[in-house]
Amino acid sequence: MINPEGTQPIVGAGGDGNEPTASEVARGLQIVKDNIKDEKVKTDLQDIISKIAHGSVQERSYNILTENLRSFVTNLGSSVHFSLSQTKQIIKTIIVLWNKPFIARHVMKEVYNEDIGTLIDKELLDQIPNDVKQLDDDAIEIFSKALQIGFEEVKNIRLMVVGMFGVGKTSLVNNLIDDFRENTFVPKSTEGIDLHRCHLMQNGDWCLDEEHKLVKIQTRLINAFREAKQTTNKYSISNYTGEQENPGSVFVEEKRFSDDTDIRFTSEARAPIRQIAKEDDALKDFLPLVESVQKTDKETLDNKDVSAKTKTDTTVSVWDFAGQTLYYSTHQFFLNKRSIYLLLMDLTKQLDEYVIESTTEKSGSWCGLVKNCTYLDVFKFWLNAIHMYSGYQSLTGEIQPTVILVGTRKDKLEGSDEEKTIHNDNYFDKALRSFETNAPILKHIHKRKFLVSNLSPGDSIFEELRKEVKRLAEKQTFWGEKTPVRWIQMEQSLDKMRDLDEQLIHYEKINEANKSSLSPLNADELTVCLEIQHRRGNILFFNTDELKHLIILAPQWIIDAFKCFISHVRDKNPTHLTDWDEYLNLGILKPQVCDEIMAKSPEHIRNYRKDVIKYMEHLDVIAKPLKLETLNEVAGNETLDRQVLQGANEVVEQINHKYEDFYIVPCILKNPPPPITTFTSPEDGIKTPVLCFVFCEKFMPPSFFHRLVAVCIRTWPISISGNENNLYNGLAVFDLRPAYTFTIWYRDHIIYARISSCSKKHDLDVDFKLCQEVRHILRKSLLNFVGQSVNSPRTATAFDEYVQCPDMCKSEPNKGMLQVTKFMYFSELDCTACPKRHTVERAEALRHWFKLDLDEADKNDDDLNRLADDDDLKKVASAVGHEFWMLGIELGLKDCEMNQLYDAPECRRDHCTFVYKYLVKWRNKAGDRATLQLLNRAKNAARVYCSKPHTSK
Repeated sequence: MINPEGTQPIVGAGGDGNEPTASEVARGLQIVKDNIKDEKVKTDLQDIISKIAHGSVQERSYNILTENLRSFVTNLGSSVHFSLSQTKQIIKTIIVLWNKPFIARHVMKEVYNEDIGTLIDKELLDQIPNDVKQLDDDAIEIFSKALQIGFEEVKNIRLMVVGMFGVGKTSLVNNLIDDFRENTFVPKSTEGIDLHRCHLMQNGDWCLDEEHKLVKIQTRLINAFREAKQTTNKYSISNYTGEQENPGSVFVEEKRFSDDTDIRFTSEARAPIRQIAKEDDALKDFLPLVESVQKTDKETLDNKDVSAKTKTDTTVSVWDFAGQTLYYSTHQFFLNKRSIYLLLMDLTKQLDEYVIESTTEKSGSWCGLVKNCTYLDVFKFWLNAIHMYSGYQSLTGEIQPTVILVGTRKDKLEGSDEEKTIHNDNYFDKALRSFETNAPILKHIHKRKFLVSNLSPGDSIFEELRKEVKRLAEKQTFWGEKTPVRWIQMEQSLDKMRDLDEQLIHYEKINEANKSSLSPLNADELTVCLEIQHRRGNILFFNTDELKHLIILAPQWIIDAFKCFISHVRDKNPTHLTDWDEYLNLGILKPQVCDEIMAKSPEHIRNYRKDVIKYMEHLDVIAKPLKLETLNEVAGNETLDRQVLQGANEVVEQINHKYEDFYIVPCILKNPPPPITTFTSPEDGIKTPVLCFVFCEKFMPPSFFHRLVAVCIRTWPISISGNENNLYNGLAVFDLRPAYTFTIWYRDHIIYARISSCSKKHDLDVDFKLCQEVRHILRKSLLNFVGQSVNSPRTATAFDEYVQCPDMCKSEPNKGMLQVTKFMYFSELDCTACPKRHTVERAEALRHWFKLDLDEADKNDDDLNRLADDDDLKKVASAVGHEFWMLGIELGLKDCEMNQLYDAPECRRDHCTFVYKYLVKWRNKAGDRATLQLLNRAKNAARVYCSKPHTSK
């Protein structure tokens, strides 16, 4: 490390043979900087350090290092400002920065407050899975650093078996897995999710994974290290005199540096496991493990039985989902884009036939599949859910087929096998025609359909189905993804805990297992490892202050916890019956009722009561109503109008005084009393046009609405009429300030919202700042629900915003819908919903919910009706803010085109470069239509999607 005159040497400088940390390098360089008196010398040194660091992180060009090192030695190192000892120490630091991009990035941020962007180059970025790319730069760096040490290519088939209850899912799973096939018992109905981990055998069969954990980890490490590449030695340093290189070392001998210094780059080379581990600093921690694996390598392979030798390197995870609607609202936590799906339908049931479910199981209102639900509704629900939760906004712009349609009860059908097959095809074709032509959801469907009888386990159809599942999996982008070898031990630790029937564990226990491993991860790497395991559906881990200490290992735990709040509790305490009535009728969960629910829960739920409550709050199953002392903190002093806060505080004191502490459980609420228009279209007073969030794929999981209601409960007081809370299943009313209420409801794939006032001051209008704040909270919450954020671009929004025609006397579902972004291009739009066709002016439609956007759109831009030149594009690129991704979408570019550009390192570093590049692409495509006026209007439309709330001054 750098040791300026008059200072103490920094530990880890390299002289003691230890690799320095980023903090040590930064601290040493800061000391040098502080001790330089000459400002020009200080500036010149910063310039050299900056160029070296940028080159290390971004370009890796040989010339950058040699030229700047020579510049330092010639211009500064030989000057009176540095002694020979200091010169050599600074050179060492430069070489550390060059060899360790992670350290270079940290040093520039700490010492010079300069963010030099991600260290991931394009070549390495291509090797990183998409779910990792969606994390922040620090997490990507941690993953890439672990990847360079060593990786394995993961081949796992995650098979989700879904469909209505009683369709034969469990029986089908039993016929697919060898260990279950010989059982003759009738399987019980699945309660939640049954997860079976299997090996794919060489003959194509699936066998349960009962391999000893030590054998498994040894096998994986042997395979990984056999293919190990000396990637960390890609850039090694020596002098040109022919001295033996020291692979992996980031330091050079303390010799005098001059113009004849040469820095060589060695190419990647394969090396034996022991040689790599001994000579490569990055792999030294692995040496004990590698030696242990090597010693058992031959013994392990020799002692494996015949069946073990037939295993392939592919694993299969079979998820058997319960069919009762009770469980549908929890499946959203497990469906993802890394899965293959078998969607089962009972061919003895007609598509228009109503589903008859036990009255005791009618708790599926959270997913909207209880009243008058047909088998076609169930079919469409599952496909829509898969489309919504499995990454339909593909980074590549393509949706690969992942859903195989399977008809069951073949043995109950009449006719020949060919006639039954034709019936199967016609049945599913009819069901698929219920979707719009060319609907994106149809791209998920695999063209080959299957028809099975689960009473014939020896039928070759099950072998064909297994082969088809494998073929589909091999075509997915996640097939063969690279995962750090360092993480294998953590995965094995999680598996061991599952084998001990642990479902929820605390972080401390995982960290203990990590520390006891031969190559423990540091705290940051362990967090990233857990986050990736979460994204891949192997665990539930939410990295928030409230939940980061909890990890759910088994999906069944979250289902069991959810079920506790909506299932019937027997033998209630007679003194709590009134409280139980409030819970069942109004969704008000008081502590004494919660205590009874927890007391009657299974042990693995009951023992974690506090954790259960935290998780249910995080997932918006339950919500705390607004409290006076937390109002400012929850709503945000810095964003809400002071008058709004004051008015809301008054209402809170009036409403919540009778409840000391309670939760609201929106999913058990009853339907609102008719007519619903008394809530949605009040006759008296002033009201805003209805704001609508329209989900683009014409599907919205009803759980989104109930979760949104939970957010509203935490933000505003619940409105009361008479002595009843205006809180229902599908509709809720809240008090914003005296005389002002906010109503929210949903129907199908649209969420509606309206603010109204019963004030007698008829000359007043609804405050636009209040409207925009409400809209911002709703919109931000919905974006969080669909896993998107304006701060994390890479996909377009999942919904569009509309307003209903202000002239409509009563709000009707999906009528009079006017898309807000179109008002950014036109001053008026047509309404065809009213008895007489008419136009709606921009100002009339937008003056409440979109006042700031309206002001931008109303600016005269006639003088901009000319072709956009390079200067125009550069100005827009430098001026555009957090809406930079949506601007490209608004201009007609596709997500896949945007992502191809965004993956370039220079675009990831600087969104101005990214915007300019896609604007050039747009201009080339649009031709004569690429006017500055159109660009300006598109920018205004993009701001609608990404607008921030009004800030009161």
